[in-house]
Amino acid sequence: MMSRTLLFSSVVQFSLATTHVIISLLELMAAFATSASAADDYFADPGGNDLYVGGFYVYIVNTFAQELLLIWRLYVIWGRNFKICILPFILWMLHCIIASIAVSGFIPATTTPLTHSVHSYGLAGWGLETAVNFLASGGIAYRLWHAGRHTAVSTERPKYMASLFIIIECGALITTCTTIMFALYAANKPEGLVGIGAAAQIATISPLLIIARVGFTTSKKKTIPIATALSTLPNPLQVNVNRALYTYRAPVDDISTGRSGLRDKKETKIAIEV
Repeated sequence: MMSRTLLFSSVVQFSLATTHVIISLLELMAAFATSASAADDYFADPGGNDLYVGGFYVYIVNTFAQELLLIWRLYVIWGRNFKICILPFILWMLHCIIASIAVSGFIPATTTPLTHSVHSYGLAGWGLETAVNFLASGGIAYRLWHAGRHTAVSTERPKYMASLFIIIECGALITTCTTIMFALYAANKPEGLVGIGAAAQIATISPLLIIARVGFTTSKKKTIPIATALSTLPNPLQVNVNRALYTYRAPVDDISTGRSGLRDKKETKIAIEV
C-alpha cells in the first residue's frame, strides 16, 4: 500500500511538472515572438493571460500534492496517529483555498501582480505553504531524532541519522524556495512570481529526492565491495608436509642360528606443520 501511494504521487507530480514546463515554453514563445520589450510587458502584466493562469494553477496543484504527501508521511511515521496531523492538515486546506483565490484573481485582464487582493492572498498562500512544510518536516525529523536516541541507549550508536538529514535537506529545499519568493513578493517586486517556474520543479524534486536518497542509502548498506568481503574472510589453512628418510643399524637376533648381529634399517618420518 505504501509503495503504491509513493508511486502514484510520483507519477502525478512528475506529470504536473512536465505540464508546467510545456506551458512555460509556450509562454516564452509567445513573449519573445515580437521583441524583448514586449516580453517584459508580457511577464510584468499577466492579467487575462490564459497561459499564465493555467501554468499558475498547475504550480499550486503540484504544491498541494507535495504538501499532502508530506502530511501523509508524517501520519505514517507517527504510527498512523491522526492527531499529530490535524494542524498541518488544517493549514493545508486553508492554503488550497487561499492559493486558488489568489490565482483566480489573475483572470481579469486589468489585474496586475501588485493588485491588492491578489497580492494579499498570494502572500497568505505562500505563508501557509511555508508553515505546512515547516511543521510536517519538523514533525518527521523530531520523530526520527527521538527514535534514534532510544536506539542509541541499547546499541550505543544512534540510528536513523541518515534518514533524519535527508528529511531536513528536502524540507529545507522547498521551504527556502518558498521563503525567497515570499520575501520578493512582500517587497512589492513582481520577480517573486517568476520563481514559480523553479518552484514547480522543486515541489516535484523534493519528495522524489527523499525516495531516491533513501533507496541509495539502503542499497549502499547492502552492497559490500568484493575486496572488503575477501578481507573479512579468515586466512586459509596452510599445511606443510615434510618427509625424511633415516637409515641406521639396528641389532637383530636370528632365532634359527641363535646369533646376534647388526643390520641396516630404513625408517620414514613425516612431519606436518600447520
